[in-house]
Amino acid sequence: MLGRYSIMGVICALFAVQSTVLAQGVTFLIKGKVVDSKRNVLQGVQVYAKDGDEIVGKSKTTAAGEFTLTLKPGKTYFMSFERSDIFMSQQDFRVPDGKTYQEINQDFQVKVLAKGDTIQQFPVFQAGQSNAGQTVLFSMLPEMMRKLLHLKVKIVVSAGIATKESAKGKKEKTPKKTKGKKGSAQSETLAPLSLIEKRIQEIRSKLLAAGAPESRLTFEEGKLKSPIDVALIVSSIANDF
Repeated sequence: MLGRYSIMGVICALFAVQSTVLAQGVTFLIKGKVVDSKRNVLQGVQVYAKDGDEIVGKSKTTAAGEFTLTLKPGKTYFMSFERSDIFMSQQDFRVPDGKTYQEINQDFQVKVLAKGDTIQQFPVFQAGQSNAGQTVLFSMLPEMMRKLLHLKVKIVVSAGIATKESAKGKKEKTPKKTKGKKGSAQSETLAPLSLIEKRIQEIRSKLLAAGAPESRLTFEEGKLKSPIDVALIVSSIANDF
């Protein structure tokens, strides 16, 4: 009797191990579409599924915006979506538990950049100052422009409450021409930079130092709601898919 029960125990244990192994080998088919905020389908989007730091699934959307991925059940994956007009679009996606093959329909919505879109706004300066404070602007924008090779950005800078003060109390002086000792050579005394000019100069120098391409940047003065004093606007972008 004991021998019979021992054999049955071994068989049950082997069956349990086999079931676990089979369950570990089960995969689910994830299929769906990648769409924008207006539910337009997006072609040519690279779709990645990460388990930790490892890419465990990837696909590229068709003309109908469709993709397919094969993933293991019972895990949360880090989904990322890349295209020439999409930046840092990432979402978590939980695949439910299961011991047999399943097909799951799942659409993902991402933000697509278009001309005139506001990318982000920043509080960069203290009131009346032209020295930039700590901000992710100087790391985020160069990285963005390295990834989105067709992106051109207009940077709107505000002088804030100092605009009125400088207009009243610190009017710009026109350049004065003075004769040299011999009357032939002339030198110019240039007017001091205004606050807005100093701020634009500060932002430009820091962005270029961080690797942003100058040819794809433009600057202009604008009115922004305090404490925001810098805004990034898409001036042009093109698709390469």
